[in-house]
Amino acid sequence: MSKSRKKLSNKTIGIIGVGTIGGTLVETLIRNEVVHPDQLLGSTSKKESARKVSEEYNIKAFPDNKKVVINSDIIILSVEPQIIHQVLQETSNAFHQNQLLISVAAGITTKYIETKINGEIPVVRAMPNTAITVNSGATVIVAGTYADDSDIALAKEIFKPVGIIEEVHNENLMDPITGFSGSGPAYGYLIIEALIEAGVRVGLPRDQATKLAAQSLLGAAKMVLATKEHPAKLKDMVTTPAGVTVDGVMKLEEGGLRVAFFKAIEEASNKSRQLKRDEE
Repeated sequence: MSKSRKKLSNKTIGIIGVGTIGGTLVETLIRNEVVHPDQLLGSTSKKESARKVSEEYNIKAFPDNKKVVINSDIIILSVEPQIIHQVLQETSNAFHQNQLLISVAAGITTKYIETKINGEIPVVRAMPNTAITVNSGATVIVAGTYADDSDIALAKEIFKPVGIIEEVHNENLMDPITGFSGSGPAYGYLIIEALIEAGVRVGLPRDQATKLAAQSLLGAAKMVLATKEHPAKLKDMVTTPAGVTVDGVMKLEEGGLRVAFFKAIEEASNKSRQLKRDEE
């Protein structure tokens, strides 16, 4: 039994909204033995989808958010930001003391959630990305007004087995983080796709180009994390004077690669800010 499993052994975790991220969390929590399926509850909007969730993951699932809240120690709020108000409105009176609410809803602040539920319930906001599916995710968490160190520790136990986890103490950073690492896998896929097409253009078979492109980015990422060297230094190790790589890098710079990323992150961060409700 893993340490995470031991610490959460007496906790029931309810996931409101077993969709893309919610379903991924259920699958990874079970696969990594963080909890047993019997410790998980889930909710969906319809009875038929709840039945499918129950069959797929071997957990109890209901088309009733309130029922999940009442019967859970830890509630993971995994619904679209556009319906967060509705979900909190219908579950507000179901919360009770000694619970922990973890929200993975993009753009929704802990303050907003705290004002919509009854009682001083600890809230932790989390932003994972979809790479948690393969235990290579990046999750950032921040504590709300009533969350203490023990609440943060529980949140970390849930997300730690599926990748790296970072804590921030300024919630204003969560919007840039949403547009940065939350959306990060999509940027990576776009780069890989571009590399594949470029490889095919110069004569590589598509299947080999795909493997080589993905492995090249995976290797580069591991080098950054393992060596803790600045990416510029690692890049210089590859770009030898008058060599092949330096010419390729020059063309990327000419194409405005850096500026394109600056604009993409800024745009995605602004979008996250726009998702916020009026909290006054």
